[in-house]
Amino acid sequence: MQQMNGRAFLRVSLLVVVAGWLAGCGDEITTVFPAPVLPNGGFPPPPAPVLPPPQRIFLENAQVKLGIDLNAGGAITYLTDGPTGENMVNNYDLGRQLQTSLYSGPVPYEVNGKKPHPSWPGLGWNPVQTGDVHNNPAQVVTHRKDSTNRLYVKTVPLIWPLLNEPADCQMEHWLELKGNVVHVRSRTQLTRRDTAQYQARTQEAPCVYLNGTHYRMVAYTGDKPFTNDALFEFNTAHPITDRYTTENWAALVNKAGRGIGIYRRNEFRFISAFFGATGIGGERDGDTGYLTAAPFNVMDHNTVYEFEYDIVVGSVEQIRQFAYTQQRPATGPNFQFVTDRQGWHYANTRDAGWPIRNELSVQWGRSDITLDNFAVKSPKVFWRAADVKRLQFEAAFTTPATTARLNWRKPGDVEFKTLTNPGFDFLIVGDGQFRTYTVDMTKVPGWEGIITQIQLEATPGAPRPANERTGRLRLRRVTQ
Repeated sequence: MQQMNGRAFLRVSLLVVVAGWLAGCGDEITTVFPAPVLPNGGFPPPPAPVLPPPQRIFLENAQVKLGIDLNAGGAITYLTDGPTGENMVNNYDLGRQLQTSLYSGPVPYEVNGKKPHPSWPGLGWNPVQTGDVHNNPAQVVTHRKDSTNRLYVKTVPLIWPLLNEPADCQMEHWLELKGNVVHVRSRTQLTRRDTAQYQARTQEAPCVYLNGTHYRMVAYTGDKPFTNDALFEFNTAHPITDRYTTENWAALVNKAGRGIGIYRRNEFRFISAFFGATGIGGERDGDTGYLTAAPFNVMDHNTVYEFEYDIVVGSVEQIRQFAYTQQRPATGPNFQFVTDRQGWHYANTRDAGWPIRNELSVQWGRSDITLDNFAVKSPKVFWRAADVKRLQFEAAFTTPATTARLNWRKPGDVEFKTLTNPGFDFLIVGDGQFRTYTVDMTKVPGWEGIITQIQLEATPGAPRPANERTGRLRLRRVTQ
């Protein structure tokens, strides 16, 4: 196994959220909303609740045995390293497992006279594939086993903080087992009656809870990805923590260095945690390791949210080498907004909604005028500034301003508001006509080292329309 290195390339920030023992996939994992409210801080955990008896369907070969549970929303509740190994998946309650959990507003979310559970007042709209905080299972609408190595399941998830409340969406999952790898495709169709567009939220896509024996979180977080550079390991109990994973994978493994890894191409933001005592516990115990791929996404009322990922079972070296065989992540911007947002999202503004038709049409102004500014943000990236010598924006601005500001983050920058670099203002024409704006980044002060995210914002002090909702940015592409 590759030599472990406890030093990360960036200073990993501990979020202010301290999740408790009852943490399920409905956990809040951003600083936007409060942590769960648990008696005595959640320590010690109560006895494991009574769950519906498992109704599992299996895929297996000589390397892996995988089971989904029809009494747990069709989520993965069983996964072994080898056909006769111990189940690694934690099933303490119906918020753990290996599953999909999504987030949007409003906060709090109340419907049909139901209010959130007192432990989870700040989650908002949170459909969870397996069930709710009261351990009611989500409904499986249909399922099939297409062959010896393929499964399909469609689920109506439940809203985690509410009592037995079906979410206004449907989740579909396709699973295919090949060797020691399970490829998963996830598709969620939203059909919400509430048509408001809420701020982007962190998604759990997917989230993973393993038994306390799998306490070693391993990933590569350095600036030399795909070179077999030393790995990062975190192997003590820790609260929910951001990881900048520059090889697009992260793993939870046991003392022997075996377990599972999650690989998601072009996803650089993972989150990990460990609750309880490390190195002990089975699937019905509270001790658990947690891992999620955690992109920010806008969840429109009618959107189709799709993603794919791979579960790799085995040693850290096997997990890493699988990632090395996949297509490399982009080394520079190539965002074409033809049918989706490409992971772009917003702070204190909104766009015209779903579906996306060849452009992002974004309000170039503040939704809440009591806040200083707004932003149009890219997803997390890993670019070497020296390789990105120019940025091109095919865009049309409607604004009295004559400049817009480009800003960027580097490893260790917790958020844009904490940046020390001032950003760069470039000239624009606010007549609503499309132009290609080219920024020569070789002449931009501070554009150096590793770039982890970019954003567009109004130049502070620039003229604003009397009604900021009339300002507009129409963005077709961001390339180099």
